[in-house]
Amino acid sequence: MQKILKTKRLTLRPLAAVDTAWLLGFWNISDVNRMTASIPARVDEDFVRGRIQAAAEGDEAQTSIVRMIELEDGTRTGVVSLDRTTTQEPFNLGYAIHPDFWGQGIATEAGQAILDWADGFVTPKYYVSGHFTDNPASGNVLKRLGFMPCWRAPVYSTARDEKADHLYMSRLI
Repeated sequence: MQKILKTKRLTLRPLAAVDTAWLLGFWNISDVNRMTASIPARVDEDFVRGRIQAAAEGDEAQTSIVRMIELEDGTRTGVVSLDRTTTQEPFNLGYAIHPDFWGQGIATEAGQAILDWADGFVTPKYYVSGHFTDNPASGNVLKRLGFMPCWRAPVYSTARDEKADHLYMSRLI
């Protein structure tokens, strides 16, 4: 499996132990963690190390492809992922960008890169994703990536410690 993806501006590489401190700070930003379903409001190093290990194991099993997003100079900007429970299921696209880099097209560029790469081995080319409805910018990213709205339902957010309105979206090529 290809480990590093490159775009015009970005490098998408596997998570590594060297990312622990950055991810710890990143996932503890409330504007980041509250827009995810699975990142708690407060994370510790054990949580981060567990996520890095799970990403490595998922990469080998082709069930979880998690990539650190970096600029050309090595500055970390966020994370993009494709996750599924088994290789028989569609991948779920996920991403989170550091607030310092919002509005720069990084989520769209990274999302397009990982989808284009996955299209080389995923059949059918069907993906799912979604966003909390109080995060319309994420919905705009998904629309630019070719995702279409499917349904709405409340989804539990660990960081919020409650359910929030969520719009499910899908993409089929």
